Amino acid sequence: MGEIRVSIERGEQLKAVLQFPFIKGIYLDEGAFSEEELLKYRGEIQNSGKWAGLRFRRIQRREDRGRSPKDWMEEAKNEEGFRHFLLRALDQVAMLQDFPDRKFSTCFDYTLYSYNQAAMEVWESLGAKEMCFPIEFRFQEDMAFSEWARSRRISTELLCYGHLPMMVSANCIEKTRNGCTRGNNVVSLQDRQNKSMPVRLYCKYCYNQIYNSDVLSLIGLEKEVERLGASSFRFDFTVESEKEILELFQGKPLKQFTRGHFHKGIE
Repeated sequence: MGEIRVSIERGEQLKAVLQFPFIKGIYLDEGAFSEEELLKYRGEIQNSGKWAGLRFRRIQRREDRGRSPKDWMEEAKNEEGFRHFLLRALDQVAMLQDFPDRKFSTCFDYTLYSYNQAAMEVWESLGAKEMCFPIEFRFQEDMAFSEWARSRRISTELLCYGHLPMMVSANCIEKTRNGCTRGNNVVSLQDRQNKSMPVRLYCKYCYNQIYNSDVLSLIGLEKEVERLGASSFRFDFTVESEKEILELFQGKPLKQFTRGHFHKGIE
């Protein structure tokens, strides 16, 4: 089995995941924490013996305040700072080209389109050494993706748990409803089936992410997951509390979840 990784967006989530020795790496979400928090939590992760990674923002603008993804890469160039980066936008892939002899590692996330072989080959030509399985793939397509990656000696990361994004928006729900609060918190939308969809407000970079109401989980599909031969397995935590994370890793069954497209593809 491959390495277990998690991504987190809240301090209490870090407290939970640090308790499990089998978790080898932790991504901090760039948009969810202030730069002071990123540095503080990075130190805590590294002191625990795990590696600290940075999951970059989904939307990137020239007017964004603070450090850019390129600044974080520059810091890591000489084996300092974060050691792993999760790239989520084309701008970040472009920045990566300025570091041909980089000492840090990167993973191209599922938000970077890799639904067909032509797209995969583009990422390979732009320096992809590790790629996340596309969330649109069903199991048979994942198998083909895994075979292609192995033939190119590209590592793979499989998302095993997490709320899947339905929409990313620069039009802020909270600003429209109540005015800008810079709360950097989670609100919700009600769909036609009366289900509550979490909406994460990334006020640091002024965008929203609307998530599916049901969380993706591949827990219980260990035989199929193992056949994919992924190099690593990732758990994305967004709205989960410390207690919920502890219960998940302690084996408490989920009440409601989806398998995404793992068994049912898209047309």
